[in-house]
Amino acid sequence: MITVGFFRAALPVPLGVPLGGNARDDKGARGTHDEIHATVLAIERDAACSVLIGLDLLSAPTALVERIRLSVGARLDVFADVDVFATHTHSGPDVTRGMGFDAHDYSPVDRWEVASVELIADAVATAWARREPAVLSVGHVELPGVAFNRRLLTASGELVMNWARVDPAVVVRTEGIVDEELLLLRFDSPDGRPLGALLHFALHPAVLVGQDWLVSADFVAGASAAVSAALAGAPVIYASGALGDINHLDYTLAERSGGFAEAERIGKLVGDAAVVAARDARALEWLDSANVEHTVMTVALRQRTVDEATLIAAERLAADRDAVTDLLDGIPPKSYAIWTVSRGRHLTEMLPVDVSLLIVGRIVFVFVPFEVFSAFGLRLKFAFPDLFVKVVSLAGGGLGYLPTRIAFAHGGYEPTLGTSTIAPGEGEALFDAVEDRLRSRFPHSRPHAARHGDVSLLDRPHPDQDSGRLADAGRERIDR
Repeated sequence: MITVGFFRAALPVPLGVPLGGNARDDKGARGTHDEIHATVLAIERDAACSVLIGLDLLSAPTALVERIRLSVGARLDVFADVDVFATHTHSGPDVTRGMGFDAHDYSPVDRWEVASVELIADAVATAWARREPAVLSVGHVELPGVAFNRRLLTASGELVMNWARVDPAVVVRTEGIVDEELLLLRFDSPDGRPLGALLHFALHPAVLVGQDWLVSADFVAGASAAVSAALAGAPVIYASGALGDINHLDYTLAERSGGFAEAERIGKLVGDAAVVAARDARALEWLDSANVEHTVMTVALRQRTVDEATLIAAERLAADRDAVTDLLDGIPPKSYAIWTVSRGRHLTEMLPVDVSLLIVGRIVFVFVPFEVFSAFGLRLKFAFPDLFVKVVSLAGGGLGYLPTRIAFAHGGYEPTLGTSTIAPGEGEALFDAVEDRLRSRFPHSRPHAARHGDVSLLDRPHPDQDSGRLADAGRERIDR
């Protein structure tokens, strides 16, 4: 058995705090639809602990993460590795301060953060104090028809985002495929009392996308609540997978779905699937603290920089008072111009990126400070088919999108300089380094022959994704 503690703390959001996740002139919260939370899982290791903190926020910026780590360190009596990650709701306080795309007053966010960091650190201390021996069980199910690749390639060769009004007849295929696997880790006391759970799935919590001004955890609220109810009210920590190019919109449908009713519908689908995974989870009785490992690797990635001509053009557009700055999906050109003038001009050629690895037996979480494209998560899944290797996006920082090389070639929203800063091919370089590190740790894990190789294999045409084939690669991982 291993020793764990859970705790969930509400993070109240006052009226008027700017909400993150879309570009508009009025971002102030007008109320709360459902509370956002910090959910903590503390896992004991030999003379130390690993702390996971899931936040119902758009991002987990480096400065916020560091403040949380310092505050946690002051409260615990043991050394703690602290991984902080965001669910990526688009209806929480804008801790990114607009990412440089606007000039709003973010002092209300500053005040909210000061109070919330203390609440988060208190939650960690409580989780650690409540730790007890636990049996870890693992469940996983396929959940088709909920998550969709949002990058559409048309017959003319144009790439269109699936939130745009597009005739389905002109779409040849999506650019990539979707990992429909939902993973559920449940922790129970030796006598069967639920202690908590971790739910992992790859889907943008952007159902609401600022169509109103109410605080919400989006579909994550309903999904987590469903699992918690099935586990006698135990806390559930939600980790977003490789969701960079994945959302809930089916381009073949005539009407776009959104709003709270849709968030609740999707939350129920994800939650019901997670409850099935929890019910069918298989216990890993042999685990103990010696099976828990944590390491951090730093990878230097190339960034794009802003040349003088681009800067001059951006300054001109940023000063245009008539240019539009409201856009619920994507980022308007004027906002990109503001970003270029305020932040983009200061980009350096190299960017050091920290990636954390948490290994619990044959379960591996790879914490990455980007919105990671689905192909990279699938790459690790098929490179290590006898393990559960799961990417957690927006962890330990918020560095924008991590597109594939092919996505850069096709263009579109995510590779645009401003929403992403890295150079083409650097996502592949990052995951080369991650795979090499895991290969040295698990030298006997052999790639799945049908799916491993260059990540571009996962970007090739897949007109009718075979969910069963994807599931086959990991079906027997628990027993190995």
